[in-house]
Amino acid sequence: MASLKTKADYQKMTSAELISYLDKLDRATFNAYVDADTKVKYFVDKFGAIFIKGIKGTGLFLSGVMAQSILESGYGRSNQATNANNFAGVKYNKNIHPAYWTGGDGTKWAKWNTAEEGINNHIKTLLFDRYKNARLNAKSPEEQIKGFVQAGYDTISPSAYLRPIQGNISRIRKLLPFGRIE
Repeated sequence: MASLKTKADYQKMTSAELISYLDKLDRATFNAYVDADTKVKYFVDKFGAIFIKGIKGTGLFLSGVMAQSILESGYGRSNQATNANNFAGVKYNKNIHPAYWTGGDGTKWAKWNTAEEGINNHIKTLLFDRYKNARLNAKSPEEQIKGFVQAGYDTISPSAYLRPIQGNISRIRKLLPFGRIE
């Protein structure tokens, strides 16, 4: 294991150095010892350009979709993300997905060849008609996320789904201070 660093150490690193260092940490160490601001910066530095390109012109709030992917993929470090480029917790459906990865519990997860394909699939899912109202009428990322859940994205309450990602929406906004990208 690499020697542990402090938040101040992380702040001095370039994006490439931060990604390289944190990629070497095992998931347990990353989760236990890296602060939330640094985890979000890592995710934004590593995947942000893909999200920005994919979201442009869709009516989606960048910070909301990225925070949702952080939740669903454990900052891009979950088994589904690292083994299947699955950033949205999408279960495999043989009628829709070309490939799958089988998790340790036997669950088949949809699999994509690259992180870009997986992220773009997440964005594509949020463009389904059932999410149109949330996508086009929400005034904030939080309102949009709640609207997705109300439209069937998840089975828990919209407030319960939003609660664990709200802080990351704010963190992403500080790093990427814009909402919708037209």
